[in-house]
Amino acid sequence: MIAASEDELLWYLVDLGQTMERYGAVILSQDSSDEVSLGRNGDDLILDLRSHLPTIQRAPPTALRLRERWSRTGDHWRLMEYGYELHHRALDYRRALHRHDVDRFVRAHDVVTHEHCESTLGVESCRHFAGDPVDGAREGFFRLYGLWLAGTKPDCSSLRCLD
Repeated sequence: MIAASEDELLWYLVDLGQTMERYGAVILSQDSSDEVSLGRNGDDLILDLRSHLPTIQRAPPTALRLRERWSRTGDHWRLMEYGYELHHRALDYRRALHRHDVDRFVRAHDVVTHEHCESTLGVESCRHFAGDPVDGAREGFFRLYGLWLAGTKPDCSSLRCLD
């Protein structure tokens, strides 16, 4: 699990945004401001970056969203949940890397992370696939960006189905 001070989290967010933009992602504003910031949900800090990846003119946008929930433990914040998702509308697929509902997934499958793979958007051959842990939003971005860059639908059949 990743731990950071609040200042380190702010720099993490800035670095993440700059990295995404360097690779052509257009970060979408959460409100009318141009500022990207950490949100709050109760006592937790929330990172939520929505973006579109470059597409040819008139093609439907490819959406990439990076979400994280950080909780205070002692002097630091700890990454508790994440959801990194790619919706490729032109090729009609969804790929997602998740860590949430940890207790439920540990009880049901003895894992804390899982993935979603829809080689046709909205059609699930399996609700949850086994997934490798992701070491933060930057790694999540590069995993999904690499899939998008390949320009082909994912092969969901190669993944292990949990349920």
